[in-house]
This record gives sequence, structure tokens and C-alpha cells, in this order.
Amino acid sequence: MTQTDRFFYIAGWVLIGGLVLLGIFQSLTGRAPTDLPFPCSFHALTGYYCPGCGGTHAVCALARGDLLTSIKNHAFVPYTAIGFTVYLTWNTFVAHKNKGRADLPVMHFHTAYAYVGIAIILIQCVLKNVLIATSR
Repeated sequence: MTQTDRFFYIAGWVLIGGLVLLGIFQSLTGRAPTDLPFPCSFHALTGYYCPGCGGTHAVCALARGDLLTSIKNHAFVPYTAIGFTVYLTWNTFVAHKNKGRADLPVMHFHTAYAYVGIAIILIQCVLKNVLIATSR
């Protein structure tokens, strides 16, 4: 596993841990970060959605286990969660199966994953804003 792979491996476990903690917090308190009174300043000033709009709602929906709502709010969030889940599951399996040997290949991080993520963010932003413009 390269240094970059190790970084993403550790970051993935940290993100999953945070998502689990958020889900526990939401279930115990009945509150979510989306309940806070901080609107998107870009949306408040322009009336248009920024590329990150809906991200917090998507994370909270994913923490509740509501994948479809998460996709609707911001498709990048479940894309990242699913990608990290596959990455972590495979590399954990390989690490335990190989035990120092090189029988199974490690899944590596590729820049293409980031480019797909950026495309998802931009497409969603454009679609949301086009739908707003056509509904006015």
C-alpha cells in the first residue's frame, strides 16, 4: 500500500466513524446539523445554489440511512461514501487475507475518482440552478 493509499485508508475510517457518530447523535437528540440557523450565504445573496448546497442535508440523510434522499440532496456525498466503503472493505480484506504476501491486489486511489466527483458536483449544481431558473 502506497503512502497515498494509506492516507485515504485512514481518512476513510475516520469519515465512517464521524458518520456513525452523527447518526447516533441524531437518533439520541432528534436534532441534526441542518437544524442550525446558518443558511448558505451564496444562496442568500444570489438566489442560486452553490456547488456545495445540499451537502449537509445529504450527510444527515446518509447518517439516517436514507440513501435516496442523500442522492437527491447532493449526489457527491453518497458517491464518496460508497467509494470509500468499497475501498475500505476491499483493502481490509486484502490486508487480512494476504498477511504480508501479495496474493490479492490492493485497490489504489486513482485521480479519476476525484474527477468523477468533481463532475458530479458541477452537474448537480448546474441542474439545480437550471431547474430554479426555469421554475421562476
